[in-house]
Amino acid sequence: MKRTIVSTALASCLCLGSAMALAESHGKSTMQLAEEKQCMACHTASDDVPRSPSFQSIAQRYTKDDADKLVQVVLTGGEDHWGSAKMPEMDARAEVSEKEARKLVNWILDMRSETE
Repeated sequence: MKRTIVSTALASCLCLGSAMALAESHGKSTMQLAEEKQCMACHTASDDVPRSPSFQSIAQRYTKDDADKLVQVVLTGGEDHWGSAKMPEMDARAEVSEKEARKLVNWILDMRSETE
């Protein structure tokens, strides 16, 4: 009985610790990537500070079905898909790989479920 309780407690701690580490590393590393790639120069995570569309606003407007479209916007820039806001030209911002763009887009779109 004592062995079962200890095993269960240990397994619970390991699972909880792993889940917390994964959540923190996912959010923290993606936020750091957004800062490194200069996304935060124009965008904010929430609508608290009005600038270009916030990540929350983007998450509310688009769904996971739009991910490929948004990855292309991150990679190539664009205009006319959010009022008069325009992504800076590629030479005016940090280079982003397709893998990084997909990670950023998925992170942003995951914000949709956090606000619902």
